[in-house]
Amino acid sequence: MDGSLDQLLRLLSNRGLEWLRRHIMALPDPVPPDHPDLGALAMVGQVAPVLTGLRGRISPIEVIVMRRLTADLVRAGAVRVLEGARDDALIRLMLAGGLVARDEPLWQLACDALADDPALPLAQRLALSDDPALSARAEAVLTAPTDHPTAQDVAIRCDVLMQLCHHGARRPRLSGPRVFAVVFDNLRTLSLWAQKRGCTASVARLAFCLRLLDPDHPVADMMADMMQAQRPDGSFPARLGFGTADQALSDAVVPTLSVAMALHLGAWRRWRGAAPEWLQPRPLHAALRGLADQIAARPVPPDLALWAAASLTRAQGRDWFARLDAPRHAGPDQLAHLARLCFRDAVNAHHLRGWLRIGRGPGAGRDPAATEAAWLRGDPVTIRSDPPPALLALWQRAALRDDAAAFLACARIARHHADAPLTPPIRAMARRMAVAAMQPASDLAEALERLDRLTLLAQLLEPEMQAAAAA
Repeated sequence: MDGSLDQLLRLLSNRGLEWLRRHIMALPDPVPPDHPDLGALAMVGQVAPVLTGLRGRISPIEVIVMRRLTADLVRAGAVRVLEGARDDALIRLMLAGGLVARDEPLWQLACDALADDPALPLAQRLALSDDPALSARAEAVLTAPTDHPTAQDVAIRCDVLMQLCHHGARRPRLSGPRVFAVVFDNLRTLSLWAQKRGCTASVARLAFCLRLLDPDHPVADMMADMMQAQRPDGSFPARLGFGTADQALSDAVVPTLSVAMALHLGAWRRWRGAAPEWLQPRPLHAALRGLADQIAARPVPPDLALWAAASLTRAQGRDWFARLDAPRHAGPDQLAHLARLCFRDAVNAHHLRGWLRIGRGPGAGRDPAATEAAWLRGDPVTIRSDPPPALLALWQRAALRDDAAAFLACARIARHHADAPLTPPIRAMARRMAVAAMQPASDLAEALERLDRLTLLAQLLEPEMQAAAAA
């Protein structure tokens, strides 16, 4: 395309973005989580980084979205998602939440919960996970026959392909060159159907996807159909054709955003920004660090100094015993409690052992308390193989019954076994308990209990890449 056409594409795209700006700024400030246009705002938040990546500099619409898409709104939506809500607006809000809440543990936990949900549409799960099994499913969707296409079928295929390509930031990982040919032929067949049908969003998505696979593929006729349909207010209608009526945000956000993406790719031709970061959340560790920082800023009375020092050393990896001038003695019950805190953390056990001047003992026993005490003393400890099926069954039953006491008892036993993948109900229960632990505590003792609980959950659900060395 020549320079004058590029300018026209950018002009029409900017008119569409201006229409979005007016409607976004007309939303209440702050936007409540139950606002009827929340889904539209979140959709714009999803697309804004794509336009930024294609431009190679921040898109004006990304700046505008962050005027209404706030971290508080994302946190409120995350709580609802973690409680089980799955409506489309909330899911889109989570997918757009990285714009303003990338370091927010609640948002990370909500994304983690959505990635675990098999009922979620494939394109949305691809946005949350780089799991190779999802890529294989995506390839099956893209190569399926297109005998009786529908607008929904086009949306599913295009959304899946866009996610596989990161909207142009990388080539899709398909199983072979022939698969590319099949996918491309399917898209061309669908493009003929979409033009005859006159569906604006379908034509725009297909033009975008065809250019993703072949930057030189001719889409001038598709672009012309879309460009002629722009309304005087800057929006694009659901059906290709002439019209002059102004449109509401909920009515025109999908076709307007779809056309804006196609026009951007037509004008800028390729991805020019930084590669997008895949979500690799460790939400429990993030929540753990945040709570530890809060506790570290509080005054610690002498009777809680040893407990606080052990918990903070475990959470932050720094020696807190001297900082808090912790007592150098502990009774049997307190020592057993400290042994539980430092189990499978060689650094914490080393500091605690040296501070209390604990010597070697007779070796590890068979029950959990004896094994934890041996770890604290520095005696040889054997971490058993994967958790037995009976333990996992009891653990899952406790999760399904929302039995926190039984769940934590099973979690303690599971720490004596090698790290193993856990079931979705167990992970879901752990997230609920983590959210409860992140709430403000009434006193320091309660805050320390919550910190220890988060530490346990993080150790089990987000294990380190390498197992800790023996104490």
